[in-house]
Amino acid sequence: MEPWFYIVAFGTAIAGFAWMTPKSGDAGPKQEFVTEESYNRLLEDLEVENGELLDAVAKFKREHDGTVEKLGRRIVELEQQMKSLSEQPRYSEAPADFTPTALPPSALPDQQIHAYSLEEASLKYDSAPSSTAVSDEEAAQPELANDSEPEYAPTTIRGRYAELLGMHETGKSVEQIAKATGMNKGEVQLILQLVKREEQHA
Repeated sequence: MEPWFYIVAFGTAIAGFAWMTPKSGDAGPKQEFVTEESYNRLLEDLEVENGELLDAVAKFKREHDGTVEKLGRRIVELEQQMKSLSEQPRYSEAPADFTPTALPPSALPDQQIHAYSLEEASLKYDSAPSSTAVSDEEAAQPELANDSEPEYAPTTIRGRYAELLGMHETGKSVEQIAKATGMNKGEVQLILQLVKREEQHA
């Protein structure tokens, strides 16, 4: 059965129950009989209420049908769009001769940039002319004299930055060394890395 039928039946039952309920008055326990005129008037009121309920149910049904129709049209449009997209060629696949290009240093994260700078500086140092660099054998042979610390040639990194390395060996931090020498922390870290690599090659 339709939902509106239950609504109409429920409204009729409520109206009938209210009509049959006895009303308290000054006449005592004696019940008043309902005349035919009042009965007809009650029926008219019920018909009016039922008509209003039917109109409300019909309006609700029209709105519901309109909503369902809109949803159906929307589903059809989405299906057509999905079909058109599936028929288009896929451009996401890279061609066979595609070769990825390396990113410039500016596109790398900060840590990768720092590592790139260290590697580039070490390569420049390793590829320096032989006239300005000392051979590994000469750098690996310190001068020993009565427990004195080894002296390094000024052409090596340790010789150039002896004061900086001395502060580092005494336990000072990179920030303290940078403030004392007027360098930035990146330069100090780079020098320490190059010295460490120089000692490993020695």
